[in-house]
Amino acid sequence: MNVSLIIPAYNEEKRIIPFLASLVTYINQNPGSLSEVLVINDGSIDKTAQAAQEAGKTLSNFQVISLEQNQGKGAAIQAGVFASKGDYIVFMDADGATGSEELPNMMAALAVSDIAIGNRWMSGASTQRHSALRQLSGFVYRNYMKLFGLGNIDTMCGFKGYKSNVAKDLYKDLQEKRWLFDTEIAYKAVKRNYIVRNFPIAWESKDGSKLDTGTLIKSALQIFPLILKIRKAELNRTNL
Repeated sequence: MNVSLIIPAYNEEKRIIPFLASLVTYINQNPGSLSEVLVINDGSIDKTAQAAQEAGKTLSNFQVISLEQNQGKGAAIQAGVFASKGDYIVFMDADGATGSEELPNMMAALAVSDIAIGNRWMSGASTQRHSALRQLSGFVYRNYMKLFGLGNIDTMCGFKGYKSNVAKDLYKDLQEKRWLFDTEIAYKAVKRNYIVRNFPIAWESKDGSKLDTGTLIKSALQIFPLILKIRKAELNRTNL
């Protein structure tokens, strides 16, 4: 499988180094598993770009793409999608919350679907160092997503994969460029009848997360108006 891996990164100078080191080890042990690795530096004000370049220098087809200004995780992944050359596109978070060892499970899921999404809540998954507050907010969020037909999808999980043509279709008209881009993509995928496969993963909460409780609450309040906006856009798209 011709696979492009996208790693969005904003001020990840410290956390991206061990993650890329583990990725180098994985690729060396599994030659040909990834055709390219793209780190999308989302306007970081630290040394994320330099750290990533140094950590990935032994990889062939490795590239750091820097956005001039911070635009949001969704915008970073969108840039990666349209810069990628693979037949399949996978993205992983720079903190390494999901390890490289989960990549074979991702590719197995993508072999039988249009979109594959790691799931931290389904049977067979395991989570480590997940605070009680984050577990509670995750429970509330998942039940809220049921109102929009997305209850079975771990929309906030930073480990997702797509067939390339599917990713380019979903990301070309991205409206939400920051935290809620996942919700937008999942909603559009369901409305466009793409085959989505969920699979359980091992996931570990890492120190230094930028998604704090305040951001979660603020994002939750923005979901309903975002869904209404996307629903209208999808209806207009269908009627064209």
